[in-house]
Amino acid sequence: MSDKEKLFEQIVQDNQDRLYRICRACVPSHDDANDLYQEVLVKVWLNLHTFRGDAKLSTWLYRITLNTAILHQKHQGKHTELLPQHISALADTATETAHKQQQEVLLQKLHYCISCLEKQERLIISLVLEEVSYKEIAEVLGLTTNHVGVKINRIKQKLALLMEKPIGAELELNKTDLR
Repeated sequence: MSDKEKLFEQIVQDNQDRLYRICRACVPSHDDANDLYQEVLVKVWLNLHTFRGDAKLSTWLYRITLNTAILHQKHQGKHTELLPQHISALADTATETAHKQQQEVLLQKLHYCISCLEKQERLIISLVLEEVSYKEIAEVLGLTTNHVGVKINRIKQKLALLMEKPIGAELELNKTDLR
């Protein structure tokens, strides 16, 4: 096994969960997330020789993941949102406990609410959920750290308002909702 193969294997082993979660936050379905994740791994493999170490490896991986997600969505056409019936269908699973069902529904609702955000907001909140620092988010997206902080606060406000609305309700926010 070559050094490149060993390095790639280690990168995948150390980062697969977080990269998949970012993919999952960027696209509405598990199948699309799996496809996107595979695209990300191909891009990482093909570009592994370009990593110079100027930034942290995680920053480089996030940038590849987000850029691949953007290209993936362009190729897939306009962003499609999860349908409310898919969210509520999770609650019908009889084998899960009531608490686990409730948590899963809330998680799916959160994914749905995130999918209702603008593209850059979805990317930022995905990185926040991965516990990426404001500084690293700023580096990945080409923003200032202060601007990232402001955007994160606004995104959290939007998500809180969206989460309050019942599933199936129109999940759009008016500018007056954020005052």
